[in-house]
Amino acid sequence: MEFILKIIFILVLTAIVILAVLYIASYRRRPKFNNKGFTDLENILLIELYGLFDSETQTKLKAQIKYFEPIRKWRQYWEKSMSIELYGDNVNPLSDSFKYKRKDESKLATIRFKASNEKFYIEFDNYDGRIWGWKIRPNPKKIMKTTSIEVTSKKINNDPNSFAQTTFKKKKIKSIPKYEGLLGELNAIKSINQVFHPIEKRFLKNYTKRIDSKLPDEYLQIIEESEGVDFGYFKILGISEIYTTGLDDGNYYHLVEFDDGVIAVKEEDNNGTIFYCHYSGLLDNLGTDFVTAILDCAKSTTPQQYLL
Repeated sequence: MEFILKIIFILVLTAIVILAVLYIASYRRRPKFNNKGFTDLENILLIELYGLFDSETQTKLKAQIKYFEPIRKWRQYWEKSMSIELYGDNVNPLSDSFKYKRKDESKLATIRFKASNEKFYIEFDNYDGRIWGWKIRPNPKKIMKTTSIEVTSKKINNDPNSFAQTTFKKKKIKSIPKYEGLLGELNAIKSINQVFHPIEKRFLKNYTKRIDSKLPDEYLQIIEESEGVDFGYFKILGISEIYTTGLDDGNYYHLVEFDDGVIAVKEEDNNGTIFYCHYSGLLDNLGTDFVTAILDCAKSTTPQQYLL
């Protein structure tokens, strides 16, 4: 009996240690919000960014950076990259006069450079008529104070003054239809809370062409029926709502959002691989079966009261 108790004690202790390690790892990967300014490296790269554009756009970009530098921002050092997102002040928002025409989420520019004999590149992101943030790969933490780099190439990915597809104004369907197929199966797990009128088929290509990845056939079938479906504790995003998250190895397009992460596809991936991006930073490869992936996720995250 004493031997059995010792075994149980060891097993419990081991479980506690494993949970503690997982918690610490997760904590370390949580986003870091701060009001600190930009680093020496970032200031050099911003100067390179300004030089890509005409004087009017340069003036707007400089005004944006001046506005965002002293206020709240999100910075995270991942294993193989660093991401930063710039958040405005709701009380004192960025003036519309400092914004440019392009309003969609898109890549603004890419700069490749060398520092300390290593190759790096930075991608600047655009959203709502202003610079949204940037990602540097590989992890640049050790060179953030450098004052000397060698730029090997730089390009504009999307002209900030060019036309971009306007945001689709979603309209809720008052009476939720009776769906068959995948939506019907999901509705059996958790009743649909809200569903929205679909985008007309003749306009769908204006949105799908912006996604540089293979979208699951089943997802495309869903958006032909609706522009987003809300189940309460998870939701399928409409094609006009898709945006990206930058992780160590690239950008991931959000398709379905849950409380602890998102089902996504990777940018420039034509294999149709489905991923689960945890908000902690962990990444699961779910294969290529979108139906199985979303049904399993829906079942595993269903609050107990919905299963009774």
